[in-house]
Amino acid sequence: MGLKEIRQAGKRALEKAAAGRGKLRVPQPFSAALAGALVFGILAQGMGLFNKFSWHDDIFSLFMTGTAVQLGRWMLHVLGELEKWFYGNGYFSLPLVNGMLSLLCVGLSAGLLAVHFRIRSRILSALMGGIMAVFPALTSLFGFMYTVHYYMFALLMMTGGAILICSEKPGWKTAAGILLCGCAVGVYQALLPFLLAMLLMDLVMTLTRREEKTGFYFRRILLLGVSAAAVMGVYFAGNALFLRFTNLRMDDYLGLNEMGGAPLAQYLAGAGRAYREFFFPSHFVLWDMYPQSVFNQYRLMLALDAALGAVWIARIWKKDPFRALLLAAALALVPLACNFMFVLSEEVHSLMVYGQVMQMVLMACLAEWTEFPRAAFRRPAAAAAAAVLAVCGVMYVRYDNQCYMKTAFQQQEAISWNTTLVTRIESAPGFRDELPVAFVNRKNMQDRNLYNLEELDFLSLGTYDANIREYLNDWAWDSFLARWCGFEPKTVKPEKVEDWPEVREMPCYPDDGSIRVVRDVVVVKF
Repeated sequence: MGLKEIRQAGKRALEKAAAGRGKLRVPQPFSAALAGALVFGILAQGMGLFNKFSWHDDIFSLFMTGTAVQLGRWMLHVLGELEKWFYGNGYFSLPLVNGMLSLLCVGLSAGLLAVHFRIRSRILSALMGGIMAVFPALTSLFGFMYTVHYYMFALLMMTGGAILICSEKPGWKTAAGILLCGCAVGVYQALLPFLLAMLLMDLVMTLTRREEKTGFYFRRILLLGVSAAAVMGVYFAGNALFLRFTNLRMDDYLGLNEMGGAPLAQYLAGAGRAYREFFFPSHFVLWDMYPQSVFNQYRLMLALDAALGAVWIARIWKKDPFRALLLAAALALVPLACNFMFVLSEEVHSLMVYGQVMQMVLMACLAEWTEFPRAAFRRPAAAAAAAVLAVCGVMYVRYDNQCYMKTAFQQQEAISWNTTLVTRIESAPGFRDELPVAFVNRKNMQDRNLYNLEELDFLSLGTYDANIREYLNDWAWDSFLARWCGFEPKTVKPEKVEDWPEVREMPCYPDDGSIRVVRDVVVVKF
């Protein structure tokens, strides 16, 4: 090649480089996972995004972040203050804004997982993102719209932090990852299992894809273990600091005030329960994550995980039995990691088990990583994993919409029932709007004419498990009455009037005479 040809080739290379300069190349698995999360998420959570369902904690916390520092969620307080500063006008439980922010954070987290765990298949990446957006624990969290976007932002922090922790060499990336994950736990402690499962999966990936000396694996395990402990150290340090400066105390809520200080026997019992719930989900906890026919897919998922794991263990055993044993131990700890909330708390509900979604992510990863003796087996394994995720995704979309359907009916029925109650109160003989109202037996509202949607009684997920009577007798009923029905009278404590002879003789609502003006107090007896 002559000098002229060299100059021309160099010129073409510079022109090509200049043409490509400034273009952001997003890995295809990342964009596929993000798209899958947004598409599946809108299909599953659309009713929650485009309607305002507000009951229980949400109706009380429409303009609040909820309890934060007293529950050890100090970073939730920080995020709330940052949002308040950014927008300049406080907090709002906005379904479309908060909900779409939440789905975006889930999609970004799924994209990071797909890239970090080297999932090349766009179909698997999209389905993995979809599953993370339709998993029932997220639907349950959408019942708390005032705070769900903080929790999902913490999920994104946790994912990014875990990736930094898993970097090849310890250093500033590891330290930054520990800080990020510690802050994420400070937003919502129930995200800790997500972190533990991700660290274990990274160890599984290392054991299956790298042939190193034994010392390397020990150093890797030590790094991940110390990092997990350091994350909790950051959380506890931040918690102690905020409690001190706000002069508050931890509430006794679900054992969070004992986190890290309970007896060893309690933690061992919790570990046993974590394994039981993983393989045999109980009706009141993890059964809600695998409802109806999804449980059959869950069994297939566990079988596929076991088969793919066995293939890897057998393959590695021939070369390095010790590494194979480490891989078996890592896989055996995945159920404990996913269900670690059972170790931390004696009472676990559907809001606290989002970490379970990681066992679905693990199935996709194993299907992508596994190298069979015959190349012809690889495609069926990936296809089987994709099929299970796709079927689960479709079933979850339907199930999530059933939950929203139940809420829509019950909220409208509660509004109608309470509106009638307000009309009868204001129509009572002698009523004057300056008179205080006493609600006697407020948590014992009964009405034999109430319609119960029996066809949806099987739904027991989080805020969607209540029937109409529980809806009416909720602790935040007075907020519901004020904000949905526009009725917020001055009230007197029922203890002041319930022993009056006139009140004892009154029938119970909705019977005639259950609302009376007695001694300048409007008494409503339930």
